[in-house]
Amino acid sequence: MRPVIPSFERGPAFQAQPERSDPSFAGPAPAPVFVDQSGLRGRLLRGFGWPVSVVGAILAVAMGSSLVGVQADAPAMGVPPQPSTSPAP
Repeated sequence: MRPVIPSFERGPAFQAQPERSDPSFAGPAPAPVFVDQSGLRGRLLRGFGWPVSVVGAILAVAMGSSLVGVQADAPAMGVPPQPSTSPAP
């Protein structure tokens, strides 16, 4: 069993938090670290995102059309005919 050490003996980093009567109290929200006031980053990401999404859509349509079941023009794999001669006695 661990010995119980009071918070004042552990130092200021381990001071016990006071009990809150209202558990839904969340305090003020922290301020954002970075805000792009000009909107340049959003425009760049949208400008890059549209071409990437168009290429992805084209590839998805190509893959879907290949799965539809269109008959390929590849030649069938035939079994070569066997010689009709019987072996010599």
